Formats: sequence, C-alpha cells, structure tokens
Amino acid sequence: MIFTAAKKATKPRTIGLITDFGLTDPYVGQMKAVLAKKAPHCPVVDISHNVEPFNVAQAGFFLAASYVHFPEDAVILAVVDPGVGTSRKIVGAQIGDRLLVAPDNGLLGLALKNAWAEVRAFDLSRAVDAPKKVSHTFHGRDVFSPLAAWFALGGRPENLGEEMDPADMVTHNWSEPHISDDRARCHVLHIDRFGNCVLNLEAGSLGTPSNLAMVSPSGGPLAYATRYADMPEGDPGLLEGSQGFLEIAVNQRSAAKRFGLSMGDEIELAWEG
Repeated sequence: MIFTAAKKATKPRTIGLITDFGLTDPYVGQMKAVLAKKAPHCPVVDISHNVEPFNVAQAGFFLAASYVHFPEDAVILAVVDPGVGTSRKIVGAQIGDRLLVAPDNGLLGLALKNAWAEVRAFDLSRAVDAPKKVSHTFHGRDVFSPLAAWFALGGRPENLGEEMDPADMVTHNWSEPHISDDRARCHVLHIDRFGNCVLNLEAGSLGTPSNLAMVSPSGGPLAYATRYADMPEGDPGLLEGSQGFLEIAVNQRSAAKRFGLSMGDEIELAWEG
C-alpha cells in the first residue's frame, strides 16, 4: 500500500484540519483516529470543522488565512468535498515547505493567489487506488487522512503524483476580485460571529480610499478604518481584519444584519480615484 512507503520524518510534522463535517457526527473523530493510528506522534490542530456545508469559498478563506501560522513543514488538510467519489482530482500545493492538500474544487485558489513563496502543485489522485476498501462518500477518512499522515511522516508529493501547473487547478470568481482605479467588485467569503463580513480583498489592496461607499447592494458611505474603535458605535466601515483581508464591519453591531449580507454575496465598492 502506497502510504506505508514514507520514510519516517526526522521530527513530527504538524497536521492542520479544515472540514465542513461539524462535531455532532463521528466523521471528524474517525479522521483523527486514522491520523492517530498512522502518525501517532504528529500534532493535529483543528482549524475549523464548522465550515458551512459545501461552502468551498469559506473553507478557502479559512485555509488562506491560517496556513501561514503553522510550522514551516506542516501538512494542512482541507476537506470540503461536494464532488466526493467523482472524477474530481485530489491535489497538493507546496508553498515553501508547507503542503496544502484538498480536493481540486477551487478550495486552494485563494491560498495560491496570495502565496508568499514559490508554489509547486501535484496531482495526488492515485492515492484513491490504494488496495484497501475506500468509501465512495467519505474520502476524508479513507483517502485524505491516510494521505496527510503519509506526508507528515516524510512522504514527498513528487513520489506520489505528477507535478502539474498550478494554473490548471480549478478556480472560482470568489478568489479573484476585480479592482479598477475607483471601484472594486468582490465577494463575501465569511461572516464571523460578530457579523463582520470578510471580503476577498487582500488587506491594503485598495490603498487608502477616500469617500468610500458600498454601492451594490446599496449601503451608503463607509469609513476606511484601522480599528473598530475608529468608527463611532453603530457606524459602518471597511477595515483590514486580523486574517489579512478587508472586512465590512459595524462597530459593536452586525454588519451582516445591517446590510442584509450573506456569504457568497457580490459587493461593489466605489471611492474617489
């Protein structure tokens, strides 16, 4: 079986997990049981298992915002996989020495767009051909977890799959905003528990715009703020959030409720050029 061929790593590598499985069902526990059996000395960090079901964009944001905080040789596994059991690929993206593993459904797009180091991509799909029984509906446990353990123990992606052009991986429009001199069209990637609406705009990508407004959906003027406290309580603004992306916020209120926004909504911002 291919996963037994990895050379043991000189030190335990950290494994990060992102899924939309929640914690009510046994799915996350079964994935972590496989990791514990196959890579017992490798720490496992739960980034989030509360991705909205099937929400690849939200998972992509969690991944892009989180992987840089892991040790440099970490393996980050993201399984939000509406196409499980189909011919969709399994891919790995090596950014520096960190390895991101996910289904090829656009989940890696935001991380690759904002990558700070050289990216190498690999088609890891033949991992499904391992001679044990594989569920057609739960590759997270039967394919992705053994694969992550194999990498955490020193396996190299080039020894498992063919290298591919990162540009050939699936992408979606939510990973690529459209910015002109005085307008930006973007998408809501995530709404946090405070109601802040995280956009697919990198921090700093608009400079310091003046007379900023949300024109679609109609929302009116937005302050461009450095911190929440820079906005009077109840007032809206756009600021650089802690996750490296711009977010629409209302000081001590929910911006999502204020503007009727949901994840995936398209936003148009305008300012004086």
